[in-house]
Amino acid sequence: MSVNGGSFRKIGVALAFALGLAGCHGHKKAEAPQARVALWEITDATGPRAWLMGTVHALPDKTVWLRPEIAKGLGAADRLVLEIGEPLDQHVAGIALARLAYTPGMPPPSERIDPAHKAELLDVYRRLGVSDDNFTNEENWAVALQLAAIAGEKDGQEPGNGVEPALRKLAGKKPVVGMETIDSQFGIFDALPPRQQQVLLEQVAVEAASKDDEDRDMLKLWLKGDEDGIARESQRGFLADPGLHAALLSGRNHDWARQIDAMLRSGARPFVAVGAAHVAGNDGLPALLAERGWTVRRIP
Repeated sequence: MSVNGGSFRKIGVALAFALGLAGCHGHKKAEAPQARVALWEITDATGPRAWLMGTVHALPDKTVWLRPEIAKGLGAADRLVLEIGEPLDQHVAGIALARLAYTPGMPPPSERIDPAHKAELLDVYRRLGVSDDNFTNEENWAVALQLAAIAGEKDGQEPGNGVEPALRKLAGKKPVVGMETIDSQFGIFDALPPRQQQVLLEQVAVEAASKDDEDRDMLKLWLKGDEDGIARESQRGFLADPGLHAALLSGRNHDWARQIDAMLRSGARPFVAVGAAHVAGNDGLPALLAERGWTVRRIP
């Protein structure tokens, strides 16, 4: 697939789908009379030092999620910290993906996966209007991300409807800092061993072919601040694979906790917003920052 031909579409959405938290398939509006998106305050002996929340990177149109406590925390912070600091640029993301995605001489993607999942992959191809020919010589991780991205596009998920653009706007002139870059994020996928890349592609096909309401359920969990529910969901699908869980979730959490800890010890007062799966469970950022000696309190 050619970058100039628009093949690497909606790549920013793909990273959200990769953690199963992109939003709600086929539902244009989320019913949330009183959203209680989880928010944490990080303190020391001097008082509040930082705020932390989980995000959904691409939401159904008109989803109501912002609550006063989030705006208040961001207003008290001296910077906004996101996974990637720069605003999403589809062209830049496509070029970054293309630098890593190709290995000459690869068999078609449908021939690289377990035969038990081939029918699901071909069904997803049919529904998305693509085929093996669209992914010639592309590695499994790149195929998986693009399938997730195209599925999100068809279901009305747009990066502009995500939490991050709204937080950027709300932050005003505060600096926006990234803990990763688009290149480093794709590099994590590119470094996956072949077996983990195969599992990733297979499970993206399984999830994209599914007719259940898993994505809607995940959105509901996020809107009502149920991090325990999100933690349970974050052990399913391809994140049930230990290697993928370590590479895509827990390993990054440990790196981010180190970065946030360094910011705090330097005197910064950050408002941190990362994908919702990264703030849930025993290896989520609230737990990891508490292990580093900070007092972490869930704000009602």
